[in-house]
Amino acid sequence: MNSNGMKRLPSSRHRFWSLLLLAIMLLGLCPAILAQDSFVFPIEDERARVTFVQGEVRRQTPPEGTWSALTLGAFVQAGERVMTLKGGRVELQFPDRSIIRFDEESDVRLVSAVYNQAQSKRDVHFSLMLGKTWASIQEAFGSSRGVQVETDNAIVGVRGTVFRMNVKLDRSAMIRVYQGRVAVSKPHRIPAPGEPGSEVQRIPGPTRVPGPHRVTMEEWIRIVESMQQITVTSEGIPSKPRSFTMEEDLNDWVRWNLERDLLI
Repeated sequence: MNSNGMKRLPSSRHRFWSLLLLAIMLLGLCPAILAQDSFVFPIEDERARVTFVQGEVRRQTPPEGTWSALTLGAFVQAGERVMTLKGGRVELQFPDRSIIRFDEESDVRLVSAVYNQAQSKRDVHFSLMLGKTWASIQEAFGSSRGVQVETDNAIVGVRGTVFRMNVKLDRSAMIRVYQGRVAVSKPHRIPAPGEPGSEVQRIPGPTRVPGPHRVTMEEWIRIVESMQQITVTSEGIPSKPRSFTMEEDLNDWVRWNLERDLLI
């Protein structure tokens, strides 16, 4: 009830997940909803809070690089690396109540987590080296952008969405979108010392600038809509987006995330 005695209607986001979970339950594929509480906390700059931990989860803190256990209620700072061991899972919550989770045997670094309400600015950036992630991103300051997850071969830029991504040992990736849309593009990396392309080269004299040209596979972007997926090979070659169904997608990781999302 609001102050005028009117009944508050559920949001479209909540209706979406309620109906989806109901469909799963009717199929007999969904266990009871998890009973963990979620934290709510004020705007904090450059960090995220741990709102769920299962099994062994480790953190590496720069500049010393020491590893320690990551515990419920702790804050992950920008620059820190998080690793989930076999059987481990972790959930991080940001000031706008956006959620990102990592399954067992995941290796990720929080590059930035900047929130500035006065400037309506959000800049959340993860680098996922290996494993599985699920992200449920809320609108913040009138915008749902400013969040990205990067791998060696792809950058997922959020445009208001719920999505998951798997990154394998060979650096290939699979992205599935459940609500909203994401933009998947090729990273523009500066080669590390010793890598091909890192050598200092002599700059030639003035040359004619080429005109408009067709974009090659070295420069690509794919927009992935709700209930679509895309794969990126270990060589960084993207597939075309294609539709998928919940029946083919359901597994323990997906069901657990759907249940947790209802608690947000």
